[in-house]
Amino acid sequence: MPIKRTYGDLGDACRAANALDLVGDRWTLILVRELILGPKRFADLLESVRGITPAVLTERLRTLRESGIVEPVVLPDLARTRAYAATAWGRGLEPVLAALGRWYSAGPDPATSGGMTPDALVIAMRTMAPPVAGETPAVEFRLHDDRRPGPPVHHYHAVTINGILAVRAGAAPNPAAVVTADATAWGGVVFGGLPLTDAAVRVDGDRDAVLRLVRLYAQPA
Repeated sequence: MPIKRTYGDLGDACRAANALDLVGDRWTLILVRELILGPKRFADLLESVRGITPAVLTERLRTLRESGIVEPVVLPDLARTRAYAATAWGRGLEPVLAALGRWYSAGPDPATSGGMTPDALVIAMRTMAPPVAGETPAVEFRLHDDRRPGPPVHHYHAVTINGILAVRAGAAPNPAAVVTADATAWGGVVFGGLPLTDAAVRVDGDRDAVLRLVRLYAQPA
C-alpha cells in the first residue's frame, strides 16, 4: 500500500488543509457526526454509517483515535460494553458539519435523497434551530431508523434557553409532549412541510406544543 502523504508533507501550512488530513477521508466526518451526541458501539456505527465496511470502519476509528478526535469508552451497563465517543475536541467538529449543511442548503439544488439516522436528524435540527420569542414547552423525541432491523430508540428533547431552541440528547424530565417517529419521517415534518398526521409520527401529550415547534422551523431564516 502506498504511503499517504499529508498536505504538511507537501509543504502546505494552511491549517484548513491540515485539518483535512485528519477528517477529509470518506466516511470520517460521518463517523464523527454519529458520535457527537453520545457513544456508540462498533456494530451501531456499522449500521449508522451506510456503505462502510468493517475493515474501513476499523481503520477510520484507529486513525481518529490516534488523532485525538475519538476515544474508546465503556458504557455504564451490566455488560460493560465497549464503545466509541467523540472527545471534547472531536465534538468541536459540530460547527463544521453545521457550516457544510448550511452551505449545501444555499446551493443551486439543495435536494437530497435517502434517509437520516436519529443523530443526523437531531444535528440538522441543532444546525437550523431558530430564535424563539418567549418560552416553549419541552418536547421529547424518541427516534429510530426504520432502515435498520429492530432499530434502537434514541431519546432527545428540545427546550428554550435564552431565546434559542436547544435540541439535546437525552429524555426530558417533564415534557409537554413526546414524539415517537422514524427519524426520516420526523425530518420530513420539520424540514419538508409534511403534515404531522403522517402515520409514521406519533404524538403523545400536547399536540399544540409540537405544532408550535414545527412552525418555528418553517419560519424564514
